[in-house]
Amino acid sequence: MNQAWKEDWKQDLKKTAGAFIIGGLLVIGGIMLLSYGKNFLMAVKPAVDMDYILDNGAKKGMHVSGEVTFVYDCFAEMENTDSNKITSYYYAVPAGDGMAVLRVSPDKHDAAERLLVETIEYLSTGVPPVSVIPIEGQVVKAEGRLPYLLSQYMLGIGYTEEEIEAMGDPLMIQDTAASLEAARIYAPVGMILFALGILASVYVIFRKARRG
Repeated sequence: MNQAWKEDWKQDLKKTAGAFIIGGLLVIGGIMLLSYGKNFLMAVKPAVDMDYILDNGAKKGMHVSGEVTFVYDCFAEMENTDSNKITSYYYAVPAGDGMAVLRVSPDKHDAAERLLVETIEYLSTGVPPVSVIPIEGQVVKAEGRLPYLLSQYMLGIGYTEEEIEAMGDPLMIQDTAASLEAARIYAPVGMILFALGILASVYVIFRKARRG
C-alpha cells in the first residue's frame, strides 16, 4: 500500500511538473510575442532610406533606416515633469513637397544641432552638410500639439496657411532603433518558446489518447 502511494505521488509530481513547464513555455512565449511582436513585424519590413523620404515624402507605417542629412529648426521639446529633463526634441525635416517631424532622443541631440548649423550654412553657401543623424525607426502620425507647433513654425518661415493645409496631416519619423533591435532578438525567442509549449501540449494530449 505504501509503495503504491509512492508511485502515485511520483506520477502526480511528474504531471504537475510537466504542466508547470508547458504552462511556463506558453505564458512566457506569449508575453514575449505580445511585447515584441509588433516591433518585430516593423523590423523585418523592408526599410525605406531616409534620402527617399527627404525627396519624396513619408507615409504612415514606413520602416525607415539610414541617415538624416538635412534638418531644420527644433520647434518643440518634451520634458519629464518629475525629473525636469528633456526626453525628446522635435525637428522639422524636408519630406517631398512638405515637412515632417523628426523626433530626436537626447543622446542624438548634439548630432542634430551640428546638422542644423550645417544645414543653415548650406542654404546660404551651397556647401552640403557633412554631419548626419543615423536613424532606424518608423513613420507615425504626429499627434497632440505637434501639428499645431509645426504649422506655427512653418508660418514663421514663410509658408501660408493654404500651403500648410494642402500638405495634410503631418507625419513624424521616430527613432526606435533600440526597440526594433530588441524585437529582432526576443520575438523569435518568444515564438520558439510558444511553439515548444504547443508541441508539448499536443504530445501530452496524444499520449493520453493512446492510453485510452
